[in-house]
Amino acid sequence: MYGLKKWLIPCRTDKLPLTQGSYRIDWIRPWELLQVAKLEEASFPEPLGFWALLRLWLKPITTYLVIRDNRRVAAYIGFQMYGPAAHTISMCIHPAYRRQGLAKLIQQTADDVAVSRGARWFTGEVRESNIAQLKMLESLDWETIGKCPGYFGNGEDGFVVWNWLCRD
Repeated sequence: MYGLKKWLIPCRTDKLPLTQGSYRIDWIRPWELLQVAKLEEASFPEPLGFWALLRLWLKPITTYLVIRDNRRVAAYIGFQMYGPAAHTISMCIHPAYRRQGLAKLIQQTADDVAVSRGARWFTGEVRESNIAQLKMLESLDWETIGKCPGYFGNGEDGFVVWNWLCRD
C-alpha cells in the first residue's frame, strides 16, 4: 500500500510533473508498468516482467520516473535509495525515441529526485556492449569505477558506474 501512497502524494521537494516540449516527465503510474515490461522484453536479455516491476514499484525505497509522449512511455528509469546512495534498477528509451536526448533528460531528473530524497551519489551497472549509455553517462560526469566479469545473466560483463550528486 505504501507504493500507492507514494504515487498519490509525491515528495514535496520534487518538482514533478515537468513539461519539456511535447514530453511530460512524471512519476510512473501503475498501469504504465505494462509498457515498461514490454520495453524491457524488447530491449534486455533478462527483462523484468510486469509482476517483478510491480513488486519493485511497491517498495518504499523504489522510484520509477517516465517521460511520456501523450500516453506512450518514451523513456523510464527505476532506482532505489540506500541511505545516501541511489542505485539504478534499469533505464530504457523506447526505440522510436532514441538519439533525442531523452536518456540524459531522464537521468538528470532522476538525479534531482534522488538528491531531494537525500542521495549524495548514484551508482549502477552498464552492459559492456551499451556504448551509447556509457557515453551519455560520461557526458554527465559519471565515472566507470570497475568491471564485473559475467555480471549479467547472459554472461556479459558489466561496468560499475558512479557519480557524485552533491559536491560540497
